[in-house]
Amino acid sequence: MTYQNYYVKGHYVGAEGIPTTDTGATHSKSLVAEVDWGLPKSIGLTISLPYIASKYTGPSVYKVMGIETTPGPLDDGFYHGAFQDLHVEVRRMIESGRVAIAPLGGITLPTHEYETQGEAVPGRHRTDFQIGASAGTDLSSWIPSSYVHARYALAAAEVIDGLPSVRSNIDAEVGSDVTRRLGLKGLVDWQIRHKGPTTAELLAHGWTTHDRFIVSNYTNLGGGLTIHVRPSTELSGIWVSTVAGNRGAHMGHLLVVTLTREFGGGNAIKGLGGPTTNSK
Repeated sequence: MTYQNYYVKGHYVGAEGIPTTDTGATHSKSLVAEVDWGLPKSIGLTISLPYIASKYTGPSVYKVMGIETTPGPLDDGFYHGAFQDLHVEVRRMIESGRVAIAPLGGITLPTHEYETQGEAVPGRHRTDFQIGASAGTDLSSWIPSSYVHARYALAAAEVIDGLPSVRSNIDAEVGSDVTRRLGLKGLVDWQIRHKGPTTAELLAHGWTTHDRFIVSNYTNLGGGLTIHVRPSTELSGIWVSTVAGNRGAHMGHLLVVTLTREFGGGNAIKGLGGPTTNSK
């Protein structure tokens, strides 16, 4: 179970990535339930579903490229909550010495019809496909009780109204147990835009749906700690901030708190599961 508290201060506007704090600030909270099931022959199946509540905190009217625009129907200053999209992912772990590699394939499906106009919307409501791989290893030979892992996914969403969405997502994490009960971790993740509409195309289409169609570049940095409550139970907290972006990327800070309970045994390597965070 993961709790996320996400503050969006504005957007990085244009290809130059100019930060603005008056273009659609929001505050979102979510609870994500995720089950990661290890099947025979090193097959992993992950199923997750978030519930998201968002509140618009920006101005009643703002300008994008000099064009005045208004927020959407949910942007009334109150929280609006809904289930978002179901994510299903399958991985096949391949071990080679101390390194494990896991090719993956996933799909994200909207659970129901929800509002997509405005800032305080639950999500993008687009079927999304992902292929890629995770890789991880322990670093105990150099640093006791430490690990590193990385994940790459090429994602493509269904084309709606002629607007494509193709991007790469790269996540890397390194961690180490400083005591028997306490571990520290640091992470970085990037989104790289391959195909997506321009700001002019979004304005022509109707800016109130920009969160559904926007494809941006961004870099996030974060760090946190893990408490080993029991051998089968972990409690972790991570603070993540967006440090760079363009083409409409959100300027924000994210607090993630996760409680993980393991049932059964296994020798799964940390980080070969799904992405660390889930946001709009």
